[in-house]
Amino acid sequence: MKFVFNLFVILGISALIFGGIELTVRLFFPQTVSTTYIEGGPMAVPDPTLGYLNRPNTVARVAAPEYDAEYRVDADGFRYGAEGGQSFATNNARTVLLIGDSFTFGAANHYKDTWAARLAEAADAAGQPVNLVNAGVPGYSTTQQALYLERLFDDHQPETVILMFLPNDLFANEPIRTVDGLEVAERDASSVTGGRAKKKSSLQSLTLLKRLLMNFDGTYVGLYLMTPRRQFFEVPQSDLMTRKLETTKDVIARMADFTRSHGAELLVISVPQLAQVLVAASGAPDPSIDVHLIDRLLGDFADTQGVRWVSTLGPLTEAYLRDGRDLYFRFDGHLNARGNALMAQLVQDALLSELRIRSVSSD
Repeated sequence: MKFVFNLFVILGISALIFGGIELTVRLFFPQTVSTTYIEGGPMAVPDPTLGYLNRPNTVARVAAPEYDAEYRVDADGFRYGAEGGQSFATNNARTVLLIGDSFTFGAANHYKDTWAARLAEAADAAGQPVNLVNAGVPGYSTTQQALYLERLFDDHQPETVILMFLPNDLFANEPIRTVDGLEVAERDASSVTGGRAKKKSSLQSLTLLKRLLMNFDGTYVGLYLMTPRRQFFEVPQSDLMTRKLETTKDVIARMADFTRSHGAELLVISVPQLAQVLVAASGAPDPSIDVHLIDRLLGDFADTQGVRWVSTLGPLTEAYLRDGRDLYFRFDGHLNARGNALMAQLVQDALLSELRIRSVSSD
């Protein structure tokens, strides 16, 4: 009887301590992500072929433990900054259309800190001004991006299309289908999430603990490789990975054919996930993991299509090894301001290199 009494006392005290910790975290270190709509909202509007689009004329503030950013979307559904709309330098400037997901949209950052905004500024400073159209839509797969490119092209007539590719696009990509005479892009991420998304813990103290643990490179990589996303880089490849690669190749080939037939250039910028950078920086301790696998396979394929594939894994890894400063938000996963600044430089270098290559080819 005494044992049972002592057990209840211990459990009661433990519950009080844990409750106190949880209350303290909620009051002073909240771990929630909140979205406040200043104009319009929500951020997405349904679309019959693409699934959804950025909702036009929307202004939202997103606050999270790692960042506090304002998102502004113009009448065309493109993101812009508080200081003005899309970057339109001069009538004679080269038009560059950016196609991608949240990394192109600039999630978790004010627009001035995104690589797209920094690219426009850097190009102007270098005497190579561009009319930049940021058509990034959070959550888009490469399949959706391909159809979105075809929809936008005539209105903007870009000379260059920059496609931002991330490993998670692989598993979201599904073949384009025709439904009632319309080509439809479906997004399937169930193979990555394991079907229905798991409910996140409502205990903010546990979320804080996870965030703290993810500050350690080894813990971050270990947690990442425990998820189905391990398949992105696993050797040998799974049947699912092989199928998704073939689907992605078909989509890239379609984009290459479309841009070529319309007199434009397609440039693919491959952006690694944080786990890739950490594994590369550590020397890849797991022999069954090859973080360069996707770049190698899709880069070789892009070459057969006459498309330049630019991997940014190496430069991002070198920058991280140089001073150990994060380029990504650890918990959120998007590039932070420092990562965006480096990405802007890498994209600018790739863009200028592409222009030189085309100039020599045309002479």
